[in-house]
Amino acid sequence: MRNIGYIWGKQAKKMNEKEIQSFSLSRLLEYHELRPGDLYYDGCLIASRVDSHCDIRSDLFRYPIRINALALVFCSKGSITLTSNLTHRQLSEHTLYIHFPGSILQVDPIEGVELYAVICEEEFIRRINVDLKLLSRLFLRLERQPLLQLDDEQWQEIMRSFDEISHERDLYRDDAYSIEILRSAIRMLIYKVSRIIDRYSECPHTEQDVHSPRNRQEEYFQRFMNVLTQHYTQERSVGFYASQLNLTPKYLSTLIRQTTGRTASEWIDDYVILEAKNLLKYSTMSIQEISYSLNFPNQSFFGKYFKTHTGQTPSEYRISR
Repeated sequence: MRNIGYIWGKQAKKMNEKEIQSFSLSRLLEYHELRPGDLYYDGCLIASRVDSHCDIRSDLFRYPIRINALALVFCSKGSITLTSNLTHRQLSEHTLYIHFPGSILQVDPIEGVELYAVICEEEFIRRINVDLKLLSRLFLRLERQPLLQLDDEQWQEIMRSFDEISHERDLYRDDAYSIEILRSAIRMLIYKVSRIIDRYSECPHTEQDVHSPRNRQEEYFQRFMNVLTQHYTQERSVGFYASQLNLTPKYLSTLIRQTTGRTASEWIDDYVILEAKNLLKYSTMSIQEISYSLNFPNQSFFGKYFKTHTGQTPSEYRISR
């Protein structure tokens, strides 16, 4: 196996030279080897009692990277300052941080911190039969504030799940029963987190509520967000997203406004501007390269769009970062 430090050193240099790098879970594992107590199963990583001093490479998140996986990070000791999509956040003791797929993450140097983490690919969640519609509705409510402070009861409940998964890992045999027990234990942990989130946000959970008009609107909103996260760097028109959902632009805009209080255009613009800000702040791409990467016809058009939404030109924003 090639030396991990050598590989990461080359990668870090590359990251600082040009665009923000994207990492899948499998690619992250190429740069950070599994510890003896870690469990990797079918697109999901479970890590318990991660000591920041001994177990985390200090340079792994030195530069901002885009992680294309869902991560649930629990802090059991100490605190971490991280930057998620340009917003500084403090992850302290008994706090849950939710990293949404595609978000850009940078972590300040950390010492004396102990973490538990679940990092999984979307397809893994599908494979273990977790209700993605329910999960997405809950998690989207935390997209702008992805930190939750857990009380003692909630914390102990989560720790019991990690202990159970560790126990099943130690007993694991390559047979159908062990596989299903392990899948069930991971699914249980995800649903426990979902239940905690549900208590922080008023989400419908009765059979009657699931089929309510409000809930159908939220389902359309989730479908809209799924398409948006895939295409926002290339498509900015409401008409495009409406056609992907087999709706008229007017009806899509009405649904999104009724569900979130914001228009579809505002959601699209937010994603485009956030990506532009990330590239201006973290990459060394020229403004012209950024405008082309976001599918603007030229730098001038991009500059006008950016100033309309931020009050600054791209050059002014880059200088002030």
